[in-house]
Amino acid sequence: MKCRLITVIPVYNGEEFIEQTLESVAAQLVRPDRLVVLDNCSTDRTETIARGFKAFPGEYIRNEKNLGLFGNFNRALELAPDTEYFHILCADDVLAPEFYQALTQELDGCDGLGLAYSLDERIDERNRHLSFSGKLTGAAQEIPVDAFLSRKAEIANQAMSGTLMKTNRQAAPCRFRPDMPILADVAFWADWGKHCRKIVQVNRPLCKYRWHGENMTNQIMPGLQALVLDEWRVMQLNEQLRNGNSGFVRRFKLKGLFAVRTGIKAKRIRQQKNPGYSREIITEGKRISGPLAWYMGQAVVQARDLYVYGLLRREKHPRNVYS
Repeated sequence: MKCRLITVIPVYNGEEFIEQTLESVAAQLVRPDRLVVLDNCSTDRTETIARGFKAFPGEYIRNEKNLGLFGNFNRALELAPDTEYFHILCADDVLAPEFYQALTQELDGCDGLGLAYSLDERIDERNRHLSFSGKLTGAAQEIPVDAFLSRKAEIANQAMSGTLMKTNRQAAPCRFRPDMPILADVAFWADWGKHCRKIVQVNRPLCKYRWHGENMTNQIMPGLQALVLDEWRVMQLNEQLRNGNSGFVRRFKLKGLFAVRTGIKAKRIRQQKNPGYSREIITEGKRISGPLAWYMGQAVVQARDLYVYGLLRREKHPRNVYS
């Protein structure tokens, strides 16, 4: 059957939130033609919940073995040639009812590969608001490919669940990297974006990204390679996809951004009573960024925390080391 829109939900032990995720798909103003739950050998009630969901019956597929987080995402990509629009929806996130309607409208005139993504609202385990990923202007902004790649080198916000791919029934031109257990999606979006004829950011919160203690990024977090070193590596890889060479100012900006992001992690982990690991992160961060960019970055971290969590009194999830 030819499909206009396929949604795949890769999942592993998602019993706590997957019903809310499925309900958000069932509530869409424009529903997908196929909804596939791709189970990575869950040991909880995920299968029972997925098979028993009646509001929008979908397909349940169980892998023969656990493929890992991004291995399961790569298996999902096998369905990309079967549809015009393709969406990977994380099993703990929630879509606004107009998500598919709004994003497909932005890409309907694109005759090749395309990408549209919305802002997201960060929520916790109890569906409480934490923050938004950007300024809620309501506008849709077309982004030139080189500008998009520049943003990906800076690891700008882009939620997996908040992103819709236009495949035009073509096979995916890239895959998720198995050697980047946290940042494979950042590398993937840059690689996909390089092949796009149209990229659009919709400045509306059409997706809710859930932060909770069992996020895969939180489980993988203790590895210095995955948490810190891969971040600098993906920044460099994405920058190399851009046209032309990066000058001194651009390279220093990336080092400064890396210093800020690494400094936030070091501070959060220290606040979680793990000073030894925090010192390791600082050592590696300073080595990569250099002393000047590092200390400038830490001044930004302190000022940012004072403004966001002090003056604005924004909620901070106690397990989130990334923000």
